[in-house]
Amino acid sequence: SAAVLIEGETGTGKELAAQAIHREYFARHDARQGKKSHPFVAVNCGAIAESLLEAELFGYEEGAFTGSRRGGRAGLFEIAHGGTLFLDEIGEMPLPLQTRLLRVLEEKEVTRVGGHQPVPVDVRVISATHCNLEEDMRQGQFRRDLFYRLSILRLQLPPLRERVADILPLAESFLKVSLAALSAPFSAALRQGLQASETVLVHYDWPGNIRELRNMMERLALFLSVEPTPDLTPQFMQLLLPELARESAKIPAPRLLTPQQALEKFKGDKTAAANYLGISRTTFWRRLKN
Repeated sequence: SAAVLIEGETGTGKELAAQAIHREYFARHDARQGKKSHPFVAVNCGAIAESLLEAELFGYEEGAFTGSRRGGRAGLFEIAHGGTLFLDEIGEMPLPLQTRLLRVLEEKEVTRVGGHQPVPVDVRVISATHCNLEEDMRQGQFRRDLFYRLSILRLQLPPLRERVADILPLAESFLKVSLAALSAPFSAALRQGLQASETVLVHYDWPGNIRELRNMMERLALFLSVEPTPDLTPQFMQLLLPELARESAKIPAPRLLTPQQALEKFKGDKTAAANYLGISRTTFWRRLKN
């Protein structure tokens, strides 16, 4: 149950990684001690004003401030009791709240805003940031003692552009999910078309990382869910996703294989090989014979 700090660019899948850690840890925990409820609670520390973030994390008692709810309200630490609290963009947390967070982590209890009675909490904390926290510490913007408390385990997520082998499997997974949400099938022809478009995908820089890839596949699914289903080719993908076309224009055209090599790459599938080369089946046959 050690605290985990996940570092990586925006969109690299830090919350997905946190959820995976949560599921794996509590699956093993339940196997030993019996199944229980283990909530996963997430909050973006940079998306909430400081005055509201304090009440959101630690809760508040009735009358703690103007507009407070009658009877008070439990904070996210209490809600996550027995599970995981994911603190996204921890580097955006103001210094005064960093001090209070450190106290909660050390004492394993939280006192609501306006309250005096500490409430015991059993919470695993996973935090994430796109910032350089070590530089922030040198500049006095992040507490060193809190950093060490949060980073017992550190996980660095590389950007998608450095994970070229993951791009096609992720694209296929996101496209499947997006089509399923539209009650549309992910056919063998679409899989072949996606494979044929691999060079277009891997040559893109993906500044938005996994989040951007998922967004693109959701957009693509909207056009592939109609009847009759259009052919998924590199040209079709670049037409619908112009950012891919702009990036592809900066690199040599990905027509590097001969027809025979393309046929071998796609294990004898002539349609996929033709799509990969960006030519029709008729032209593919003609070039193959020549």
